Amino acid sequence: MLAYQKRSLSVSGQSIIGLAEDAGLLSLNPSDLVFESSQLGIAYYDFVLSAAPTTSGGYQLFLAKLDAQTNVEWLETLDVPSKVMTQNALPRNDLAMMTLGVLTWKNSIQRSKILCLVKTMEPDSAQSLEALKRATNKFKCLHHVLSISERRVSICSLSSNRSRSPHDGMRLRVLMCQTRSKVEELPAQAVRETRCLLFPSSNPILCLCFPLS
Repeated sequence: MLAYQKRSLSVSGQSIIGLAEDAGLLSLNPSDLVFESSQLGIAYYDFVLSAAPTTSGGYQLFLAKLDAQTNVEWLETLDVPSKVMTQNALPRNDLAMMTLGVLTWKNSIQRSKILCLVKTMEPDSAQSLEALKRATNKFKCLHHVLSISERRVSICSLSSNRSRSPHDGMRLRVLMCQTRSKVEELPAQAVRETRCLLFPSSNPILCLCFPLS
């Protein structure tokens, strides 16, 4: 049971394909969903976490749960108001939002494999990467970060003369989504812990709860 309230988006709201496009899911190849491949077989990601800036200056976060066949089982969204970001001095970039997403959905994603999608990587991403590592380590998660900005450009050039997208496989996976929902309220604790991890000097004692290893 999740600790926050959520409501269904199955009747109204944006289409599942529209949400998936905003989330960056349609920019993926099905092969991107492979966490690792070995002699023992193929392991896939359990979740895809992503974020997109909003026209109001805030962010929208997306968490997609993948089933055993890498179809989207459910998709949940979260709005991060611009006011909250300003009051807490949260960086306005996708990578920083990944840490907020992990801390918001911690009950759902613990002990899982997560693919974190970002549009671009900032020139100085060291602290944001460390914050994300601390957050995922806390909840026994394995994660990778994938930047999809350059891929979108290549997709457009490759598909300009084709009637089908090279990533139609992802569209079909998205259409298998059974449930859509939205987190009604951004957890204050998640915001507080995100700020702490992004700015360790702001609360060094709290940071001790998030070891690097």
